[in-house]
Amino acid sequence: MIGILPLLLFVLLFVGSGLVFSIMGVEDAFYQLPPMVAILPAIGLAWWMRGEDALEAFFEGVGQRDILLMCCVFLLAGAFGQITKDIGAVESVVNMGLGFVSPQWLAIGVFCVSAFIGTAIGTSMGAIIAVAPVVVAMGTHVSCDMALMMGAVVGGAMFGDNLSLVSDTTIASVSSLEADGGSKFVINAKLALISALVCTFFLFDTHPVKAFDVGGDYLWILILPYVLLLCLSLCHVNVLFTLIISSLIAVLIGIVFGDYSVLQGIKSVQNGFSGMADILMLSLMIGGLSGLIGRTVIESIGEKISSWVKAAGDRRLAQFFMIKLGAIFDVLLANNTIAIIIAAPIVRQLADRYDVKRHIAAAWVDIGSCIMQGLIPYGAQILLASSLSGISPIAIALKVYYCWILALVLMGYVFLFGKKN
Repeated sequence: MIGILPLLLFVLLFVGSGLVFSIMGVEDAFYQLPPMVAILPAIGLAWWMRGEDALEAFFEGVGQRDILLMCCVFLLAGAFGQITKDIGAVESVVNMGLGFVSPQWLAIGVFCVSAFIGTAIGTSMGAIIAVAPVVVAMGTHVSCDMALMMGAVVGGAMFGDNLSLVSDTTIASVSSLEADGGSKFVINAKLALISALVCTFFLFDTHPVKAFDVGGDYLWILILPYVLLLCLSLCHVNVLFTLIISSLIAVLIGIVFGDYSVLQGIKSVQNGFSGMADILMLSLMIGGLSGLIGRTVIESIGEKISSWVKAAGDRRLAQFFMIKLGAIFDVLLANNTIAIIIAAPIVRQLADRYDVKRHIAAAWVDIGSCIMQGLIPYGAQILLASSLSGISPIAIALKVYYCWILALVLMGYVFLFGKKN
């Protein structure tokens, strides 16, 4: 357990400083100690604890495929967002959306659209990329709680990431536990839909919004980049190619139907990349910290949890720990797919020992990891939403209502029906 002290230090500095500054009444409390600065002492402690091979472990973590892919997605998402903003596409989409949707239903609409896209394409990052920029632009036309709106975006995206049959998390949980995907989907869908229904009730009832400056003109052709982005995503085209193609089409539309130029396109790409510099560097540092902590430390935590369950000998407790394994490993790794893969061997042992059906076990570890991925303020999803909106990651995490509600629904279900699974 000592091995995770660097991560605990990072969380303490990042979250603790924000709370202290909030109590002191400092404006933008959670921005006073940026996460990029808060993680440096944690890396230093992990480096010292690691010893001789610290350099190699750090760069091995930085160079993880998922980390580098995430960074590329951040850069391309920034470029796409800047290009569509500069050609007027964002304004057109906002005007069209406000012309069809009542402001009082915006938060619910945002959640449902994000959930639909996330379920269809199987990736929460893709859903956030598609929805968040439009929501941010709507903030200039609607008086609303932007942290709530970003929470709805992330919550809907995590709904899709967890439930979709084509998501990495579903594939990882089903394949690693040799479970039936259809049965896993059924039990997963029950909990997800109940949680989503409760979530939409809270979104509608507690946060009314007020529109102003509505009714602007829009051009259908300027909406095409977003339609193309969605269509390519639904066709399961690689997210990098999707962003590149959509960005190129956006530049072409700006040139043909507006006063945009190739030179302006180049500048938009550069500005978009620059806007993602902080989140890119933080992602690399989180990868490096994960490498310093090491897989051995993480696996030893799992073995410790497994021994606790064996000592208790309770079937429901075993299922609670399956959920907890997915959640804990996600907190440590900030990647729900990898968390599931690492937790799977221990979860499989618990399932076999306590006669828990494999598809149930797959659902629990998947849901546990996805809940935490939607709540940790240093996770890729909330960092992306924060970077696009300028809202504190902590503020967004507190308002990802879907994940909080899903956690309560899941705990209640296991407590009531866990002995029958």
